[in-house]
Amino acid sequence: MADYYNLQQLSQRAKVSESEIRQLQEAGFLSPITKNGRLFFSSQQAFRLQTAVRWASREHLALKDAFTKVEEQWLAAKQEQQPQ
Repeated sequence: MADYYNLQQLSQRAKVSESEIRQLQEAGFLSPITKNGRLFFSSQQAFRLQTAVRWASREHLALKDAFTKVEEQWLAAKQEQQPQ
């Protein structure tokens, strides 16, 4: 898996349109980094987007709703991993 994806690569990998990715970015779900004046998304963001796409398809949800569920699970798992 590549470390970073540009918009077109992420769109192809996740099988969603570039405009849907931009909408998720505007909603705060995706936060690209800027390298040499270009935007790139991390492999972790790509994985979470792919998971959201599968969840949206399986559960007949809007992509934003599915991404919210993915983020909730990711945060819960992250908190469980932190030592008390």
